[in-house]
Amino acid sequence: MMTMIGVLVAAVLPGAEWTMTDVTHPYTSGGRQIDVLHNGEWLELAECGRIHPDVLRGSGLDPERWSGLALGMGLERALMLRKGIPDIRYLRAEDARIASQMLSLEPWQHVSPLPASRRDISVVLAADEDEETLGDRIRIALGADADVIESVEVLSRTAHQDLPDPARVRLGTQDGQVNLLLRIVLRPIDRTLTAEQANTIRNSIYRALHEGPVMELI
Repeated sequence: MMTMIGVLVAAVLPGAEWTMTDVTHPYTSGGRQIDVLHNGEWLELAECGRIHPDVLRGSGLDPERWSGLALGMGLERALMLRKGIPDIRYLRAEDARIASQMLSLEPWQHVSPLPASRRDISVVLAADEDEETLGDRIRIALGADADVIESVEVLSRTAHQDLPDPARVRLGTQDGQVNLLLRIVLRPIDRTLTAEQANTIRNSIYRALHEGPVMELI
């Protein structure tokens, strides 16, 4: 049984410190409760023991000939401990930001329950700019406010030569430049942004990225 407990803890919480205490179950003999040390607190992970003779008899097995080990572990508790999920309600949330995290054992990333603000902007940039360099420029421009950015998505990318003539004139694009339509989602983890605050952040991003001669601020 000790081997089973060690294998279980190593699989669920690799490297975690664990202990066990005697408990009584109707389905085991010599029952044990397995506790693991998680964030400085001892938490129950599972219970186990030798299969009780009455359980074997009820299954049509002679306890004089058969024996085995029983284990009861809540998969939800195990997943919460492994990923560091703070609230069981997250396990059934339909929000894509949460549901996508349930597809792996990567550590939990906090998701704000506060409403998001969305801003779409059209900017003119050098053709060699990509999403990585865009992200760097946005983070530098916002400084301490960069954590309000939940996502930046490129909705469309159109080279100067592919733009209609009216759009070239309106945007003032030149050879070697592209017009990007970006969708910016703002969602601080600890507060809700007012429309004015969201617009201020939007304008800061726009100024940091846009390289065309015509500015469109709000």
